[in-house]
Amino acid sequence: MKLPHLDWVNQDSPYLRQHHHGFHSLRFEGELEPVFRRYHAGVFLRRMRWALLVAMLLALLFVVLDFVNLPDPLRGQILGLRLGVIQPALTLAWLATYRRGLRDHLQVIGGAVALLCGLAVVGIIGIAHAHAFPLPYEGIILVTVFFYFLTGLRCTTAALCGWLTLVAYLAVELAVGLTGEALISNVLFLALANVIGSVGCYSQEYATRLNFLAHGLLQDLADKDFLTGLLNRRAFTARAERSWRQAQRERRALGVVMMDVDFFKRYNDHYGHAAGDEALRQVAQVIGERARRPLDCAARYGGEEFVGCWYDLGEEQMLAILEDIRSTIEALGLPHVKSEVAGVVTLSIGLAYLTPQPQQSLEDALRLADVALYLAKEQGRNRLVCKKP
Repeated sequence: MKLPHLDWVNQDSPYLRQHHHGFHSLRFEGELEPVFRRYHAGVFLRRMRWALLVAMLLALLFVVLDFVNLPDPLRGQILGLRLGVIQPALTLAWLATYRRGLRDHLQVIGGAVALLCGLAVVGIIGIAHAHAFPLPYEGIILVTVFFYFLTGLRCTTAALCGWLTLVAYLAVELAVGLTGEALISNVLFLALANVIGSVGCYSQEYATRLNFLAHGLLQDLADKDFLTGLLNRRAFTARAERSWRQAQRERRALGVVMMDVDFFKRYNDHYGHAAGDEALRQVAQVIGERARRPLDCAARYGGEEFVGCWYDLGEEQMLAILEDIRSTIEALGLPHVKSEVAGVVTLSIGLAYLTPQPQQSLEDALRLADVALYLAKEQGRNRLVCKKP
């Protein structure tokens, strides 16, 4: 997926910061890495299911071929590994992909099963060579290709499985006495298969991570108000609803806030829309800097109106934050000769401070905050009014 125009993205976006920092080590910083892993599991879930199903069918095909072609007692030993190790492991991994509770652990499960199958194939080759039966070693290359390109394993997991299988193969061949050009040739081709697989898997995961960042940046664009960089109304509603539900579960206080730039229409009419846009950006920056905790959020609600939600703060803390917003905006000193309150741009603030109850909704809190904002305007503007249910 193509990245959106980066100048349009909010510069505080974690996706944008990660894009600037790079990720050549195939690891994101901070909270993005676990989010990516869940994204990766979802993207490759269907591929992993189909790959495991195909692997199960191929394993059964090899069971039939071995049953027909192998002599006793070699047949029994090899079929024991195929039916007692490989087939059950693949089946269990396939079933695990349908358990939602195991989704976050599929890399570990898939990696363990891939390595177990690789070691089992190495064991089959070793048993055949110990009995002087010319079983081709190329099966181990097929397993290596399976590790890297078909199972949906991330690069580190796939490479670990592939190279450990190579080491195990070398150890088994040395143990059964294979030496000389045959051993060198086999190990060389298997090593080259791992090199190609590692490079290919790295490129695949890098592209997946780039797609993840593109999705995140596009989501940021969809959630953010283009002018101010704050959340838009739709995104605020979604995030504030999550904070509201958590506050209900944990019986925590919320501060739901409505804010309005005083006499902004007069400002626009007198100074022009370009100056008005710049004033809104500066006001939004002040508000956004004070709503940075994970469960806090602030948004442009429409026109010159802003809205915010602060989670689990005491009433005095909440009032102090909002008074700081009001006074800082006044201190910006943006001239406003048409204001009846002051000669600069100011802000009226209405706060609904409450602990959400089961019978209440976010809309109730917003209506209460709007009542408080109306009172702030009635009382002369450039002030904070708090209302409780």
